[in-house]
Amino acid sequence: MTASTVKPGLTRKRDKRVVENDDYASFARRILRAYARRVGDGDIEALAALRQLCSEVDTATAEAVKGLRQFGYSWADIAARLGVTRQAAQMRWGNRSERGRVDDRILHAGLGITVPVLVTVFADHFRDPLVGTCPGCGFEYQPDTPDCPTATVVRPMLFRRRHENPTAVARLTPAQFEDLHGRRRTAPRASLGPIPLDSGSSLFPTTLGGR
Repeated sequence: MTASTVKPGLTRKRDKRVVENDDYASFARRILRAYARRVGDGDIEALAALRQLCSEVDTATAEAVKGLRQFGYSWADIAARLGVTRQAAQMRWGNRSERGRVDDRILHAGLGITVPVLVTVFADHFRDPLVGTCPGCGFEYQPDTPDCPTATVVRPMLFRRRHENPTAVARLTPAQFEDLHGRRRTAPRASLGPIPLDSGSSLFPTTLGGR
């Protein structure tokens, strides 16, 4: 019997299943956990590849943000879902002209910036050596530029003022604390020297970007 001779009433049309995004997310998490178990079973050479998946997630997030922006969502909408400020979301996932500039929290506060804010900004722009872009602003690291502009500005400021609020500084991770004290394990950065704070000079080097 051919398909054309089968009575329509006897053939059940299978409903097309709608897969929700929550199902996709659960599936991705199951795959990631399974991959981790496979690596943990003795494949030490795959450990670095597993760690580098965070870069893939960041790229995927950027694509999703781009689509949401085209769909009509504002930066405030996106930032609220990601638990960051609007400025941070725009700097990290906006167009290239918005990336890699000094964080607005530094620019707006100026000399009145507090140590807790410096700690937060420093942590937001702390470099993961396995990821090629800054987690705070999307700056693409280069061999001769191992820091984003914000990290370059914030590190010496926070280091000089670290004793003003030890409780805030204690929020840094051990890796961040080592980096603050110049013991980073990645390529050495060029010394910028002290940032002049007198009234006749700018707080931020003009070569680091800005508004």
